[in-house]
Amino acid sequence: MTDVRPAALEDRELLACIAAEGFYDDPVLSWVLPDGATRLHQLVVVFGGMVDDMLPDRGVVHLADAFCAAFWRDPSFEEGSTASDRLDATADQEPGPFSDDEMERFVILGGAMHAAHPKDPHWYLNVVSTVPERRGRGLGAAVLQPVLQRADADGAPCYLESTNPRNRTLYYRQGFEDMGEIHLDGGPSLVQMWRDARR
Repeated sequence: MTDVRPAALEDRELLACIAAEGFYDDPVLSWVLPDGATRLHQLVVVFGGMVDDMLPDRGVVHLADAFCAAFWRDPSFEEGSTASDRLDATADQEPGPFSDDEMERFVILGGAMHAAHPKDPHWYLNVVSTVPERRGRGLGAAVLQPVLQRADADGAPCYLESTNPRNRTLYYRQGFEDMGEIHLDGGPSLVQMWRDARR
């Protein structure tokens, strides 16, 4: 049986590593960070910053068996800055982990996602990630259940952007449907997916 629990700040390193390993071969993030030799470390930095931004009270994060994680924003959340804005705020730290070209692609990605983001209140699945050696064992479906059940109980829809075609079957099984596409200037596309609450 899969053990799903809320994550806490003390899980920061574990969460960052799960997300980084799971997104290492992601088409969109491989476009943003094309150097495979440095990408894993860079992704740990990116997702560590996301954990810092979400926990303890600006997001809902769950862990499944310490091998899978889901990062959500609740319907009341108002985005003050994009992920690329937060990365840009650390750009003067030397030596920075990102080149100017990589930062430019983060800005393109963050701007496109922000511009296309639905305005109606919804649960936003920012990240779901499973370490590669544990894929295909139902962890992704399990880690999504606490928030999907809460959304259904509240009558709230959910939204995500799929960056990898491989993951879309999971989302379809959980009730998400395609709603649009986000095209990145010079890069791949993201598929927008929406899930109405189930009664």
